[in-house]
Amino acid sequence: VSLRFAPISVQSVQLNQDMSLTLDPLRGSRKYEEISPPNVEDFCYITDNTYMKQELVKMERDILNNLKFEMGNPTAKTFLRMFIKSGQEDKKYPSLLLEFMGSYLTELSLLDYGCVRFLPSAVAASAVFVARLTLNPDSNPWSKKLQSVTGYRASELKDCITAIHDLQLSRKGQSWNAIRDKYKQHRFKGVSSLLPPVGIPASYFEDLKE
Repeated sequence: VSLRFAPISVQSVQLNQDMSLTLDPLRGSRKYEEISPPNVEDFCYITDNTYMKQELVKMERDILNNLKFEMGNPTAKTFLRMFIKSGQEDKKYPSLLLEFMGSYLTELSLLDYGCVRFLPSAVAASAVFVARLTLNPDSNPWSKKLQSVTGYRASELKDCITAIHDLQLSRKGQSWNAIRDKYKQHRFKGVSSLLPPVGIPASYFEDLKE
């Protein structure tokens, strides 16, 4: 989806290029992610030969040049890997347990449309917050190091934290059983069976003193 709109954001296009701007990012993303992507002739065929092979190849080249070949966007999982390391700073949280809990909460957020409005880095930081809250509810899950590494204060993450916390407690009406069953398995330490406190203390959202 991001590749579909990226060319329009960096360059004005004519209306008759619109279908090509749909096909070429689609073809580019398939080439980026798949071992055996469709041939350019296949895309000519599905447009009833509205575009010739040379036109699609040229548009694909133009799109990649405009994007400076930067096709990979960081996801919440990208940030989560970095933040988890900082989340284990005080040794209060078992390494694998925190990692699996963070991954579980992040995957839950990916299925909820309400979380789309949050930046991937905010989702990852919030997942670490809720994961630490779940594993050790009597201790403030945020720390100065996490604040420094993530760039977020707990108060800035409150909406995202609340959304993920609600998902974990199944407050939003959707059960997402596939994800929950996946993380109930022994190889994921059964983290989906662990539940956080029903409420998050307001003091956990207060700014940390320097």
